[in-house]
Amino acid sequence: MEVEVPVKIHGILDFVVLESKVPLDLVDELNQEIDTLSEETDNFSDRLVGQIKNGCQLHIDKSRCETFKKLYSAAESYGILYADKFRGAEKALTSAARDNEFVQAVCYEAWSVNSFSGDYNPIHDHGCMVPAVTGLSFVLWTKIPENMRNQSAENMKSASGMLDGCINFVNGPMSQIGEHEFRPSKVLSVSPQVGKFVIFPHWLNHLVYPFSCEGERRSISGNVGLFVKDQIDSVPGVSADEMKDLLKHQSQNT
Repeated sequence: MEVEVPVKIHGILDFVVLESKVPLDLVDELNQEIDTLSEETDNFSDRLVGQIKNGCQLHIDKSRCETFKKLYSAAESYGILYADKFRGAEKALTSAARDNEFVQAVCYEAWSVNSFSGDYNPIHDHGCMVPAVTGLSFVLWTKIPENMRNQSAENMKSASGMLDGCINFVNGPMSQIGEHEFRPSKVLSVSPQVGKFVIFPHWLNHLVYPFSCEGERRSISGNVGLFVKDQIDSVPGVSADEMKDLLKHQSQNT
């Protein structure tokens, strides 16, 4: 005789990566500003882990132009959105989840990675360099070589070439037989697309594979600090007036 019994599934979130798109008009503006920046600014590579030998890495200063301010503002809005979405996903899996306690996000640094054939980023994380409760990191792609992941292109040597230029997020070993052992993958591979924006925890290890075709792969990375209500009067580098503007803007975009 079959007996019906109550069943409850307990799931654990390993890591969450939020993916979105930014307007292509903003992408075009960013590329124009970065092109100018590359002619005027020293290479930032000695302060970053990326092995960018054929291209360059450039610091993006928010105060330089309105376009860079838009970038920082977008990253901050996505920071608050990430916190909201994470809490929602957490509540779906466990009753222990709390309401989102973060009231403000501050993007405190960003840089452009202009890479060419053979350039890559070894596995690393970003840490959190400001006294925030926690931090997030992001990547936005603004240029992709036409044949970087084209299966019919001459540079594609095998199916593994489909990872050329991709970013991999890694939080444990990759299992080739995961579904048979009920073992979820600890690795997420994200393919770059112009305008694609991903944001993730600052502690999450990630790497970028090299590619071997002609053309430039350009991405913008940066870090965002998340703050609770008790901290909003003492955020490093943000004045009281700037804080009011940030809170107003973020409340309109969440």
